[in-house]
Amino acid sequence: ESDENPPDLEKIGDLALELGVELADGTPPVAPAAVAMWLFDGSVEQLPGGYDKGELSPNSPVKALKSFPQDLVLVGRSSILIKGLSNRLGIPWSLSREWAPIARRVLAENSGTDSKGSSSVAQKKEGKIRMRDVVTMLKQWGRGKASRAVTRLPSPIRTRVAAYALKLQKRREAREDRLKK
Repeated sequence: ESDENPPDLEKIGDLALELGVELADGTPPVAPAAVAMWLFDGSVEQLPGGYDKGELSPNSPVKALKSFPQDLVLVGRSSILIKGLSNRLGIPWSLSREWAPIARRVLAENSGTDSKGSSSVAQKKEGKIRMRDVVTMLKQWGRGKASRAVTRLPSPIRTRVAAYALKLQKRREAREDRLKK
């Protein structure tokens, strides 16, 4: 809900710690939330605990880090670079905002609910295979195959395919937003 609400900051901090971020001894309780916001949410103007947004600042959340998961190093560095560019160009950008629609879709698919929110778990418990489940699985399989095929394409063609895929994704999100209203 809020960047200043202590329970929300605790939840954000817990998520950062679940990613494998380890903090130095003696850091304040809001340090995990400050690290998460600094890395993944460029829209935050003030970090909790009085931390500065500057990576080289003496009061940077980086100083609170003891270790950082190897899996996230590239994501973190890329996020910081993009935030720096967007900040310099005056374009608001937040990795967490960019990932939110994708994360919601993945969570919905993995929680046993369809796009309408109805549960398919009861149907699966009965041992019935629904055509809808087969189609969903085929779509996921097709996306995976297409993704692997695209990565093998020459760079100029891969760029065009990625631009087209992004355009389709934005259309799909706009259509979903219209349907929600």
